Amino acid sequence: MQQLTLEEKQFCSRLEDLLERVEKRYQEEATDFLTPALQRVAQDFLQERRIHNYFFAGGYDEAERKRLVIYPDFGEADETMADIVLIRLEGNFKFVQVNHRDFLGALMSLGIKREKFGDLLVDEQGCYLLATKEIVPYIQQNCPRVKHVPLTAQIIDIQKWIPPKQEVKEIHIMVASLRIDTILAHGFGFSRTKAIEMIQSGKVQVNYLEIKDNDFICHEQDLISCRGKGKLKVVQFNGETKKGKEKVILWKYI
Repeated sequence: MQQLTLEEKQFCSRLEDLLERVEKRYQEEATDFLTPALQRVAQDFLQERRIHNYFFAGGYDEAERKRLVIYPDFGEADETMADIVLIRLEGNFKFVQVNHRDFLGALMSLGIKREKFGDLLVDEQGCYLLATKEIVPYIQQNCPRVKHVPLTAQIIDIQKWIPPKQEVKEIHIMVASLRIDTILAHGFGFSRTKAIEMIQSGKVQVNYLEIKDNDFICHEQDLISCRGKGKLKVVQFNGETKKGKEKVILWKYI
């Protein structure tokens, strides 16, 4: 494994405890919702130990935040082991514009830890919330307001749910380097000088980890967020041009 941060080391220590519980109790165990960065740490950790009886689940295929489920050697993977509940939060937003940050703030104001719920999928009437089973009664009893609009909370059958499609703009670029400042500038349409300023001021994250090194090299499937600008995903590298430039496909989330 690569050099770990203190947070990642503490996370690996918790994984050790989780593995021990699975072995002793002969039943599956699940983590809270993990960022993509911690998912990779977990995968490296388990592969080093040659553990194969695990899977990640976030409630739908494209989920960013997912729970890690480890089950006994004699068991079989089953998505229901993740104990993820789908909640529909809805309100009358006819005269109010709301976004992901508004719903996130409302939930955090209830004292709920961020790792206890996964993705928030926002639309004009409210949002879909993927949550751990344990916090569902609390949310139902303490349903928050968003911009003074009261919300209702309804449990939705996750097996019958069709997730709303995330709208993206596909961007094809040709770059001399896969450095974060270059990708950022092309993806959001501003100068490299502006990109470097954003990076060095701590406004840029790759896979939910703050990046302050302009030389950071991007990889396929990296999720890049820039505070106040939005999110990009590095979807695919398409080889080089005759002049040696990299052909890259980006998704800009709308």
